[in-house]
Amino acid sequence: MFSLDAPLQPAIDGFVDPENGETQHTTHLNNVIMQVHRSTPIEQVIHLLGSHLTHTADKRRARATLLLAEILTRLPDLRISADTTHLLLVFFLERLKDAPSVAACLKALCAIIALHPTLVTAVDAANAVETLVNLPTPISSLSQALRKQSFELLQHVVRMNVLDTNHARVLMEGFLKAMQGEKDPRNLLFCLQFATELLTTYFALVDADVASAFFTTTSCYFPITFRPPPNDPYGIKSEDLIAALRSVFVAHDSMAKHVMPMVLDKLSRTTVADMTKDILDTLGYCCSKYPLNRLLLHFTPVTTAIYHHILHGDNTAIIQVALSTLKTITLAVSPPSKLPGMQALAWTKFVGHIVQQAHEDLLHQAPDSMVSNGAGSALCAIASVGVAGFSTVLNSSMQLLLDQCTAAPGSPAEAALARVVLLLDCIDSEVDHSTHPLAPYVAAIQSTLLSILRTSTTSRQQKLCLQGLRRLVLRPPSPLLSEHDLAALLQVWTSAILSSQFVDVREEATSTLQAIALKSAPLAQQVSNLCIPQLLQVIENPQANEPSQRSADLMVKDVLSVLTKLSQEPSIFKGLLLRLCQINWAHTFASTIMAAVAEIVVVNKDKVVCMDYCVFGEGDSKQSILIHLVAAVISHVENQTFSIAQLQPFVSSTTIMCGTIMQTGSIAGQSTLLQHLLGRFLTMNVSPLRPEATPLQLELTPVLASALYSCGGAQSDASVLPQLLQLLFGLSQRYDALVASDGAIKALSALFNILAEDSPLLVSYMKWLTATAPIAEFKEVPLCVIILDQSKPAEVRTLALKTYVFICKAMVLRGHAKFVPPMLTFMCSLLTTPFDLRPAVAQSFAWFVEDSTEVLTPACHAIISPVHRQRTFTHIFPLLYKEDLDYDGKAALMLVIAHTPQAVLIPSLPQIVPLVIMALTEGSLLGHSALATFKICLQQDPKLIQGFYKEVFHGLLWQCQHGQTSRDRMDALECIGGLATTKYELIHPYKDMVIKQLLIPLDDRKRVVRQLAVKIRNQWSIL
Repeated sequence: MFSLDAPLQPAIDGFVDPENGETQHTTHLNNVIMQVHRSTPIEQVIHLLGSHLTHTADKRRARATLLLAEILTRLPDLRISADTTHLLLVFFLERLKDAPSVAACLKALCAIIALHPTLVTAVDAANAVETLVNLPTPISSLSQALRKQSFELLQHVVRMNVLDTNHARVLMEGFLKAMQGEKDPRNLLFCLQFATELLTTYFALVDADVASAFFTTTSCYFPITFRPPPNDPYGIKSEDLIAALRSVFVAHDSMAKHVMPMVLDKLSRTTVADMTKDILDTLGYCCSKYPLNRLLLHFTPVTTAIYHHILHGDNTAIIQVALSTLKTITLAVSPPSKLPGMQALAWTKFVGHIVQQAHEDLLHQAPDSMVSNGAGSALCAIASVGVAGFSTVLNSSMQLLLDQCTAAPGSPAEAALARVVLLLDCIDSEVDHSTHPLAPYVAAIQSTLLSILRTSTTSRQQKLCLQGLRRLVLRPPSPLLSEHDLAALLQVWTSAILSSQFVDVREEATSTLQAIALKSAPLAQQVSNLCIPQLLQVIENPQANEPSQRSADLMVKDVLSVLTKLSQEPSIFKGLLLRLCQINWAHTFASTIMAAVAEIVVVNKDKVVCMDYCVFGEGDSKQSILIHLVAAVISHVENQTFSIAQLQPFVSSTTIMCGTIMQTGSIAGQSTLLQHLLGRFLTMNVSPLRPEATPLQLELTPVLASALYSCGGAQSDASVLPQLLQLLFGLSQRYDALVASDGAIKALSALFNILAEDSPLLVSYMKWLTATAPIAEFKEVPLCVIILDQSKPAEVRTLALKTYVFICKAMVLRGHAKFVPPMLTFMCSLLTTPFDLRPAVAQSFAWFVEDSTEVLTPACHAIISPVHRQRTFTHIFPLLYKEDLDYDGKAALMLVIAHTPQAVLIPSLPQIVPLVIMALTEGSLLGHSALATFKICLQQDPKLIQGFYKEVFHGLLWQCQHGQTSRDRMDALECIGGLATTKYELIHPYKDMVIKQLLIPLDDRKRVVRQLAVKIRNQWSIL
């Protein structure tokens, strides 16, 4: 046992003794280490080792040496003198000749030199190098671990920076000799990194012979073909080795004359795609690192090789890598100097040569040939690097490309046109110029593209022309076009939207106008002034369009879609919304237009300024678009100018706008809108809140309800709440108007969710809601009484139940400690006693825990406790879980369980399992819930289901055949696969049934289900 007071000699003897086990060795070593750390000098340890260090037994002698190595390694702060350090170094260097002790000696030497470098003299460091490179057993013949330690020892010596020139050369020569033939990726990665360190550390000592030696030793690994095995514990990637080897190649300038010819030779001879890509990447990397004077002799073959692979690469990936290499080298020789010198010469020999060759290929080859395609790609790659490359390509080839666009119709012209567009895409959008390189060519480009656009009959050419014109406007930081030219182009894009027969051309024009509008405020103003009026003209006077072969109906829908996209710029949004809302509702397409207005508001919901504009207009709520819309809807109801069917589209659009603004507008905007709506709906003669409201008046309910759904963020007048709640409760019970009652119920839930905890109104109403007998202070009968009164019509009781459930959910979400328990207890009591509405009650339990979509959501500013599901389960489970619980009760409990966090369910899994298995054969929501919970049971404790195998297999096989969604069917299959790993004797009786029944999922309509079914069936077949 480890002890701080154990004698040192027995501990030393115990560690050195090779007959002891690993545990004993560890204990004795810890004793020695601790005593040396406390007070014992290492000299005393050496003295006590005594005869062990010179013992005739190899293992004992090696373990004695290892003890010293462990002390030096584990105690980095060991107090040791310079003399002792020298003696230890001499001892370990001599002991390297003893083969059994080599590992311990290398470990000790690494510890001394790495942890005590200031105590090691230059002479000792030199002796260490000479001894190591002249070992009786060469380093290259040692094991992998010992080779790694040897290389690390050399690295520690180098980092001491004490070697003279002669010994530095000895070290480099010895290292290269030891590295030759290294194949282990762990050592190879270290060696390559160390080789780079040597070349940079002793940069001045690297002459032609040394550089040649480094190249000879390392170049044999190029290109790297290492692929790590699956789950490699060492984490060595081929990318690491590639990067390390490239670093060696560029570590010294003199390596260039060896590396460049070798890389070019390998590139010309390889036929493997991955190797070709690696070589091209290496070529670009080296050219970007070497000085230009080292590359001048190699630029011609480099240019030829890269251009060849751009034109004739075996696949697209190789061509892309070649283009990337071209960009890298172009950047390395940029910018070209106007004065004679190295930079100018390098630019001419590389970029100038490729541009000239590409120009000749474009001139003499067909524009739609593969050679011309490659030449154009090369020019675009150079042009994309910087202004120098862009200018060079423009000066050499732009006019030729423009001529080819109009020289021959059809495919050649289309190919040339695509090339022009790619070249325009190389305009740097972030660098401005006093005189842009493209300026001399703008007029010619514009006229050529417009000419082709007018005469072309194919969608491809028209789309390319629009793309080219788009780049002329959007890419340059400063405008290249005059206002007159820009106005003409805006007219072109607008005409394309209105008149083009090709859908993709119209989409391109729409996208361009949207991008122009979003680029800057002045451009947005021009789009608003020049394009929007023409588009609105189509809306105001819809007609069939003969050029585009679209009916009036389709024209209106397409133009409204375009306007919706353009509205994402705030200034256009404001002008456009006002114009659309001013269109007379007697218009043929008024309902379509109002639906588009609502869509425009929804699309811009993330812009508070746009939402507030809908409420405040240009600063005065009297100019509010939305308030005017609400007034218009109310006016039509008052005057009865519309039928219910005619009114519904306008109510729907107004409702969407109100709901969106209440969710995303500013607090001021929400409050203003809510106060206005409450003021109108509580006082007007056609309010749907009135008990005598007509069906037409009830159609207005969603407008108010949509605002109340999200009223949690607004500042409302508390004085109107008593009247509002009373009217909403009355409306919620109107079974003759289900849409209106549904809106009222949801509005009530939103209001109860946000009422203050100390509000007397909340306390009073909750007392009424939970009462099971009439209350004197309320005229209305409590909801619980209505629900329990079987003499009332079923539809009345159902509405009362729905109202109760929604308000209960509102309280559950906010986690109200006082009112939630009695409300949930009442709901559970309906399932544990005879009651005719039990199915409806059971389904309503899903509402308590599932996420809402329309109301009581975070977007609606609802108060939501993060642990409401946990609390709901904790309260409901003890009340509902009974041995004699019927189907409805089990269904309700399963719906709650399915939405409860897994960690909460684990303690109750034994009670839950029977419910889950019962629900496996159910479809819809219940079956989905059962599958989700069954997976938890199977993962946590498979023994829980051992008594139910017959029912489990029946349910899972039914689900994998009849599950409503592919996810349900896959979950069932995964559970069947999980059961295959349980004890064979338990599942053997069901094997044949499973294999037979899994034939049906093999024909499932979803491929992923079929694939999983094959896998699971095979798994069961081999049991």
